[in-house]
Amino acid sequence: MSLLKKDNWIINSLLVILSCGAFTPVLGYLMGLFEKDAWYAKFKNWILGVVLFVIPAFIMLIVFTIEMSAKVAASLNIKGSEIYNTPYTWIALFIIPIVGWVLFIVLYIYLQVFILIKLKDGECEKFCK
Repeated sequence: MSLLKKDNWIINSLLVILSCGAFTPVLGYLMGLFEKDAWYAKFKNWILGVVLFVIPAFIMLIVFTIEMSAKVAASLNIKGSEIYNTPYTWIALFIIPIVGWVLFIVLYIYLQVFILIKLKDGECEKFCK
């Protein structure tokens, strides 16, 4: 059973909703979007984040989830890749109080919803192995 098939979009929807979007890195892995030399692939970075208390590891996990969401969305040709693929957009939205935080959440929800729509339309089937 491949989660990338069009028939499994309901399972993907449930997993994304129940995990609050943390399931997207699994989709990135299934689509082959992980880079071997990226910062998240190095185990020592995660150990260092945990050793320096839990907060750096939590921040790394959030950044990893957002980065994978942006990569999955870009590979599925979701509109707006110029905006959500630049890290400066996410940083600016995180720094600006209230309005930025609301737009941060809206942009993240936009990515999650349109990833599910593309899964329902069968766009991920080309990534099935």
